[in-house]
Amino acid sequence: MATTEPIRNKNQIRELAEYYLNRGQIRNYVLVVLGVHTALRISDLLRLKWDNVYDFELCRVRQSFTITEKKTKKLKPLL
Repeated sequence: MATTEPIRNKNQIRELAEYYLNRGQIRNYVLVVLGVHTALRISDLLRLKWDNVYDFELCRVRQSFTITEKKTKKLKPLL
């Protein structure tokens, strides 16, 4: 059975993000960028809601929040 390896080359990561951005696929672009910067699994990224990242009462992006990782059930603070 084949295993997958993470992309370690920064240029390849940038190219992947730009690929989605250039095609107008903003959702996929954001998933790549957020995944790289938070080290979250895709299953955790897909469970994020606007309320997790945006404070609607203060009309601003949250500085930090905590999620429970789906696979490990660990709490992970995101700053």
